[in-house]
Amino acid sequence: MRCGIGHLPGGCQRTMGLHCVLILCLFSGWAVGYKQGDNVTLYVNKVGPYHNPQETYHYYTLPVCRPEKVHHKSLSLGEVLDGDRMAESLYYIRFRENVEKKPLCMLTLSEIQVDELREAIEALFYFEFVLDDIPILGFVGYIEESGFLPHSHKVGLWTHLDFNIEYNGDTVIFANVSVKDVKPVPLEEGVGSVGGVGVGGGSLVVTHTYSNDFARYNVEEEGGCDDLDQGDNGWKIIHTDVFRFPPYKSLLCAVLGVGAQFLTLATGIILMALLGMFNVHRHGAINSAAIVLYALTSCVSGYVSCSFYTQINGQRWVWNIILTSSLFSAPLFLTWSVVNSIHWWSGSTQALPATTVLLILGAWVLVGFPLTVIGGIVGKNRAGSFQAPCRTRNIARQIPTQPWYKHTAVHMAIGGFLPFSAISVELYYIFATVWGREHYTLYGILLCVFAILLSVGACISVALTYFLLSGEDHRWWWRSILSTGSTGLFIFVYSVFYYRNRSAMSGLVQSTEFFGYSLLTALVFSLMLGSVSFWASLAFIRYIYRSLKMD
Repeated sequence: MRCGIGHLPGGCQRTMGLHCVLILCLFSGWAVGYKQGDNVTLYVNKVGPYHNPQETYHYYTLPVCRPEKVHHKSLSLGEVLDGDRMAESLYYIRFRENVEKKPLCMLTLSEIQVDELREAIEALFYFEFVLDDIPILGFVGYIEESGFLPHSHKVGLWTHLDFNIEYNGDTVIFANVSVKDVKPVPLEEGVGSVGGVGVGGGSLVVTHTYSNDFARYNVEEEGGCDDLDQGDNGWKIIHTDVFRFPPYKSLLCAVLGVGAQFLTLATGIILMALLGMFNVHRHGAINSAAIVLYALTSCVSGYVSCSFYTQINGQRWVWNIILTSSLFSAPLFLTWSVVNSIHWWSGSTQALPATTVLLILGAWVLVGFPLTVIGGIVGKNRAGSFQAPCRTRNIARQIPTQPWYKHTAVHMAIGGFLPFSAISVELYYIFATVWGREHYTLYGILLCVFAILLSVGACISVALTYFLLSGEDHRWWWRSILSTGSTGLFIFVYSVFYYRNRSAMSGLVQSTEFFGYSLLTALVFSLMLGSVSFWASLAFIRYIYRSLKMD
């Protein structure tokens, strides 16, 4: 076993320091400003066994360097309750002035004091200093046990500390101590003279020294996130690529726009049902309302699609409007044409008459498409900037090889299954109502399930996006849509299961209609959940990189 200041578990030195700075800023709202050469007071605080943080003692209870008269710092109630007992030290630190191995004091330790230090080191005693409200942790000494036969037991005392202090402007933001390349003073019995140590007359003479190293840690506002510490890894290191605009911008924006339209349409249908606007015995009322709402909400798809398309520097906004208006209407028209032709060929009354066909086409041509264009124009004119917290460099960073569990297919399986599992029970009743003779009346429960579906989709998308970024893969744009949008695939698989095991449908007419409209249903869910998951991921990414810039 080997312990020292540089071996604190989990690399807690730097992380603990930075976290404490953030917590301090949250509660105090201010920080001390220094000029070059100003004294930065270092307080000694407490010591105790590392694995028992509730057992602490004043630092000066150990035989260490101490001033002739100890001056204690006034503490808050919370600090006293936490066992803090801060006192001024002999360390002389000036802001932004480096020091190379400066003597602190020379101590003559009696045999009792040496035994006291040896017992503290064997109990893994750590010390805590405080510099500008930043706690600094380190071990008092060094212990090493090795071998069985012969058994070796070495105990050493750290007599030199290297202080590493980082500043930003006139503020100290981080501090720790290190014993790298420092040899401990052995405390075994019978030790001869080593360095600044002498043994004689039953006493041990040790010389304590220290060094200061000030380093600049500064993130310029002008450069955004470009000057962040390049030693970071994971999602922080790709800050110059995470906001790089994706390929197929127009298609992505069309998906977002149509998904927002169906989100509005589904919410409107459920609310109208809750208000009792539909006759439970007439399925046609909901169908009529869906057609009217689809035409009226076309402005939503045009606005969302063209607005975001303009933000990400899209140029062909006319093509974007056309693509948005036809992304769902074209598959719908194609599916209906096949299904209606089969009904007409078989003589079924499900084949729509010509007047109804012209009425539906007129609703799209005269209402739906114009509203899409109007919404697109308004969205284009009112679109602001993309507001990326970090600048994007011209050359993309190379993406490292990803493990199998971060591939697109795996994320789609996870991101699609979890939202589907949230609505799987309710799907049976919906299918039984649409394709059978059941009557659905539980619209309050449907609203709750719908809200759960959107919430689960958003949360899963955020989690999968974080896993993707942590692997230094910045291609999150389409991945966020596909991961949760794959719920539509699970819904279609469920429709196949329902057809084979829960229904008595058969034949060309029934099969074509069932699977044709099931594909459209799966497409609707994919577009709607893909849009929700994308906006959730975008909000999450903006938040973490904006916070990173503030740090």
